[in-house]
Amino acid sequence: MIHNVITSIGNKLNEHIKNKLSLNEDAVIVSSLVDLKGNLNQEIENKITIFLLNIEEEKVSKNANFNANAGLNPTVKVNLHLMFSAHFPNFNYLEALKYISIVIEFFQANNTFTSSNTPGMPSGVNKINAEMLNISIEEISKLWGNIGANYIPSVAYKFKQIYFNSTTFSEDIALVIG
Repeated sequence: MIHNVITSIGNKLNEHIKNKLSLNEDAVIVSSLVDLKGNLNQEIENKITIFLLNIEEEKVSKNANFNANAGLNPTVKVNLHLMFSAHFPNFNYLEALKYISIVIEFFQANNTFTSSNTPGMPSGVNKINAEMLNISIEEISKLWGNIGANYIPSVAYKFKQIYFNSTTFSEDIALVIG
């Protein structure tokens, strides 16, 4: 289900960027930045790359609902931390900043995702809220070091309360391809 949530949000962002900049080709890709050997993924050039930073369990709501369903495993609610990075090589730094600005603009205008406003959102997902995730300079330095890449313009968002339960169904939707 996580892959479908990320892909459906990525598809919606991709359409927004393509429309805003009158592009014919895709501008967003869901991918890691580097391969297992530490080489930069060539498919991310001149695109916004979405990758998963963290999956965080929402403990507050879990504890509140634990007794409500006695005898059943409680629904697991997770928050996804996603990074949106802009890799524009050959000293095209201003273009990278422009794309990151468009990402911020997009999430400022579209901070709630449902199956009715986001095509491909998995069934069973009622509503996901997005909020910008603040990462300190020290944390961002460690993060990029762990990724194995030099810092590139990026912004992180938290997508709140994706529900998993025993009836969660995980169908596949088309991936964003760059």
